[in-house]
Amino acid sequence: MEVISSDILLKVIVPRMFMNWSKRTAIVESGFIELQVGHFITLISWLMAWKQYIREMIRDRASSYRDYSDLFSNLISANDNDSEGLSLLDEELMGNIFIFLIAGHETTAHSLAFVIGLLALYPDIQEKLYQHIRKNVADPYGTPTYNEIPALNYCLAVFYEGLRMFPLVPVIPKRTTTSETLRSVNRKGEPVVISIPKGISVNLAVPALHYNPRYWPNPDKFEPERFLGDWPKAAFIPFSGGPRICLGKRFAEIEAIVALAKIVGRYKITVKEEPQYANETFEQRRARILHLRCFITSTPTRIPVTLTRRK
Repeated sequence: MEVISSDILLKVIVPRMFMNWSKRTAIVESGFIELQVGHFITLISWLMAWKQYIREMIRDRASSYRDYSDLFSNLISANDNDSEGLSLLDEELMGNIFIFLIAGHETTAHSLAFVIGLLALYPDIQEKLYQHIRKNVADPYGTPTYNEIPALNYCLAVFYEGLRMFPLVPVIPKRTTTSETLRSVNRKGEPVVISIPKGISVNLAVPALHYNPRYWPNPDKFEPERFLGDWPKAAFIPFSGGPRICLGKRFAEIEAIVALAKIVGRYKITVKEEPQYANETFEQRRARILHLRCFITSTPTRIPVTLTRRK
């Protein structure tokens, strides 16, 4: 399923006769065959199957008497019981559910994967985070209450630093609604004026901003402490910014804090020892563990770590 979801575009673009020409395309082809997806799959048919799956989920939840008490069921219930004539169409309801599933889970999961990899590489920071969790969370296994979350500022700083180094959306598309003039400096430090006309597309390169040493000293260094004091908030846009900032920002932050507190509070994270990598340098190990590829979001290729229960 991971192969299907990650590399479906290869199946759509590459003709069947060429699917066995490389190791990657061969794996994709075998994945589709194993799941009995067939050779005639297209992006349209995949989307139709997805929509049918969502329809079935909506129908099952709407007809169930079980109290799920989750966001999905609450959305369906609110839509069915709307008394002001503002209920969503079926297509709009499915669109919202799709966003909840993709934006609400894939992004946070990938961000946490990068952070876990970083903590395995930097045990001193992991130990500092563990002591911070023990100090501010009453539960011996690190599960915080909602009232304890504001005190977990170092936990949030670790998450933020992971987002700075590995923004999930590397390019944020915008479109100007008015003509604007920006004042900046070039590489030589000389002032320049940039005119941006109305109605053009502007793509924000998030990694370029997050690794700009003007705002982030030693940008390649994993340093969560940079988020504990005053820091350049306008130069940190993993959730975009301005009036169209991600609506799920606070939800993602709380979700990540709770997940990190529970994982680090219960387990020690170490890099998985593999004989073939015994002689690699730290830089090589870091590059291997944090290797990524871009599909819908920045996706970790593989985070080989070991979790050992703490005593």
